[in-house]
Amino acid sequence: MSIKELVKLNNEKLLELSVGKKFAYTFKRIYIYLALSLCLLIVSIVVGISGYHKLYNNYYNQNTYQGLLRIHNQNLGKSAWWALATRVSETRQEEIQEFSVTMLNNMKEDLTNLRKYRGETELVKSLDQNIKNIESTTKKLVQMYAESEELADGSLSNGNEIYAVMNNELRPEIALTVDNTRQMTTNVTNEVTASYDLTIVLMVVMVVVSVLMTLLLVIFMRNAQVTLTQCVVEPVEEVAKAAEQMARGDLDISIAYHGKDEFDVLARDLENSTRASMNIVNDISDSLNEISEGDFSVGTLTPNLYHGHFGPISESMNTITDKLSSTMNDVKAASARVSEGADNMSKGANELAEGATDQAAAVEELTASVSTVTEQTENMAKNCERGVQMSIEAQKVAKDGAEKMDQVTEAMHRITNASKEIQEVANTIEAISSQTKLLALNASIEAARAGDAGKGFAVVAQEIGQLAQQSNEAVQHTHSLVNSALEEINNGNAIVEETQSTLHAIGDSVNELAEMMKSSGDMAQHQASNMREINQGIEQISEVIQNNSATAQESSAVSNELSEQSDQLHNLMSQFRVK
Repeated sequence: MSIKELVKLNNEKLLELSVGKKFAYTFKRIYIYLALSLCLLIVSIVVGISGYHKLYNNYYNQNTYQGLLRIHNQNLGKSAWWALATRVSETRQEEIQEFSVTMLNNMKEDLTNLRKYRGETELVKSLDQNIKNIESTTKKLVQMYAESEELADGSLSNGNEIYAVMNNELRPEIALTVDNTRQMTTNVTNEVTASYDLTIVLMVVMVVVSVLMTLLLVIFMRNAQVTLTQCVVEPVEEVAKAAEQMARGDLDISIAYHGKDEFDVLARDLENSTRASMNIVNDISDSLNEISEGDFSVGTLTPNLYHGHFGPISESMNTITDKLSSTMNDVKAASARVSEGADNMSKGANELAEGATDQAAAVEELTASVSTVTEQTENMAKNCERGVQMSIEAQKVAKDGAEKMDQVTEAMHRITNASKEIQEVANTIEAISSQTKLLALNASIEAARAGDAGKGFAVVAQEIGQLAQQSNEAVQHTHSLVNSALEEINNGNAIVEETQSTLHAIGDSVNELAEMMKSSGDMAQHQASNMREINQGIEQISEVIQNNSATAQESSAVSNELSEQSDQLHNLMSQFRVK
């Protein structure tokens, strides 16, 4: 199983469970993770307690008993040396008793206790051999003390032999015992250190594992919350959306959630309920469409859809069609009677309308003729008025044209005067050019007389002569242009005078035409006024006849319309299917 599967719930499996089992499945996983975390925590505590118990109950006791063994070993040596050194017999006996019995027994007891915690190791065996050797030596010393005699100074007769045994046999064994206990102390210390380190490592590992398990549990609970929320909130939101859709009147709903829990049952029940309601609504709509098309012979089309509280709807639909069918039968009978009376009324009204129509037609023809003459007379008067107006405007235009031509004539005169002034200026320029040309010739002659000194002046005189020649040519061209302009101006003056005379003649003719049009217009207006009075009299007669004709026609139309409506009502009523 991967870490992802450990920290996440199987969404597909949750969909297959009921709501209660969803929560049971989720919390079961949580309880398992909690139990594992607690087990790891308990194991961590047990490992720690076991390690510290081993340190205290094993290594501490080993160290204690090997320390006691060393102390008793050293006390044994001290008592043995003190027994040899003392000069007091009682003290010697006490020390002999001390090292040969008390200290030796204590060492044996220490070794026994040490063997209990340490086991049968090489050092324990070596210490056992040391104690046996010490015991053998102490027995030998006790024997030597027993065989020795005290001298007058309190020393022993065989003191040297005793000293030699103690120095050569007892002391090395005591020293070897001390070395073995020291080695055991070193070993125990190393074992204690290793055991302590192992205990710390195991506890750290267990704590880390416990923390990881706790972290996995937290992540799992977070993911479980999200997944479980989705599994619960998603169907709730789908059902709420469907309910909101129903509240808006839309019964065509489809819930996308599919599972094997109570929400799926609720979703399917809601879909079935809305589908049944939609079928009923469709049946009501179809039934009302049949009624709107005039079929009152049936009520609901599918009465088997109406169950429970929907039953009164079916009964109401049937009641409505029954009542409408009865009403339509009564309306049919009444429409037949109305149609018969309308036919009789229509015949009389048509005969009256025909006579009135003939009179109105004759009057309308006379009125039309008078109206035509009146209209023609009014049009003639209007045309005369428009002709007078146009004559006045033409007269004004002719007058304006004459005034403009006068202004053109004055302008032509001013242009002529200006052209003459230009010609005089050109003559002046021509005279100046001739003088300049003469001066240039004289300057050339003087420059020729001056020789080399006048060459530069000769060039200037030549340039001035050329300039004078060009000015003379320009003046000649100007004379030519001015003469041409004067000829054109004279021709224009002649044309303007002719145009001016023609415009004055047109103005006089327009005045006469305007007077004639004004006189004709007055006569046409007077004739149009008389025709309007005649037309008004005929219109009054026509109005009376038309009123009579309109009344007759209106009566005929009303009777015809009533007859047509009766027929239409009868046709409409025949379209309805009733019981």
